[in-house]
Amino acid sequence: MPALSETPPAPDLPGLVALTDLVKSGAPIQVAEQYAFQPEHAARLGVAAKGWLGEVFQTQVSAAHGYHGVSLIRRFLGIGFEDATIRASKFKGSVVKSPDRDGPPKVDSLEEEGQTIATLDFDGRFGVFDFVGTQYFSWIRSQRVMLRGTNGELNGYDLRFLRTFQTPAYGRLERVDTGHGGNLEGHAHSGIQAMGEWVYRNPFPAARLADDEIAIATALRGMGEFTQGGPPPYPLAEACQDHYLAMTIDEAARTGETIRTQRQPWA
Repeated sequence: MPALSETPPAPDLPGLVALTDLVKSGAPIQVAEQYAFQPEHAARLGVAAKGWLGEVFQTQVSAAHGYHGVSLIRRFLGIGFEDATIRASKFKGSVVKSPDRDGPPKVDSLEEEGQTIATLDFDGRFGVFDFVGTQYFSWIRSQRVMLRGTNGELNGYDLRFLRTFQTPAYGRLERVDTGHGGNLEGHAHSGIQAMGEWVYRNPFPAARLADDEIAIATALRGMGEFTQGGPPPYPLAEACQDHYLAMTIDEAARTGETIRTQRQPWA
C-alpha cells in the first residue's frame, strides 16, 4: 500500500537506511516535504527555470528549519546526492516573546532564541543555511532568500539579470491575489509574476488557503497522482538526503568541526 510519510521520515541515520531498504524491496513510500511547493519558493524555482539567472551556483536560505531549509537549498542549486563540506555554528540570544502555536503572547517578556548558521559547499555550488527558532511565528524576524547565478540574482523579491552583456534588466516577484479592494472574486491566491510573465500559478486558485496550505495540498495531490501511476512528488531518497545533511549541520555545530558528508545507501 502506498504511504506518505511526515518529515523527517525517520529520526536518525539507521532509521533512514531501514526505510531505504523497504523502498528497495518495493514499498511505495513518498514524503510530505512541502516547502518547495509554497508559492514564493515555487516562484523562485520558476525564475531559475526561465534561465534569467544563468547557472545558479549560490543560494542563501533563511526561511525554514533543518531538513526543510536543506530541501530548499538543494532545489535552488539543483543538487542531487552530491557530497558537501559543511561548517556550522549555533548562537543564543534574547528577544521579546513572539507569537507561537498558541497565539499571540499574553505578557511582555523576553525569551531565548537559538540560531543556526551553516555553509554547505558542494564543490562549485554553495549554500548558506540560516534559521532562528522563533522565525516561523515572529512579527520581528523575517525570511531571507537569495539565488545567485552567472547571469543574474534574485534577492528576496528583487530580480536583476542581463538581457545582453550590456543590457541589465530589473523586476520583482509580484503576487497576484483576488479579493482585495473592490474585487469580488473571493479572497484567494492566483499566482506570482515576474517581468510580466507567470513564474508560478496556484493549482487551487479558488480556495481560501494560506501559502503553506497550498503547498501541503500540492503535495497531497501529487501523492494521489503517484498512486495512479504518476510521477513521485517527493521520493524517500530525497527526504533522506535532506535529513542527513540537516543532521550533519547539527553535528558540525555541536563539535565545531568541518565535516565532509559521505554517500549513503539511498543515493
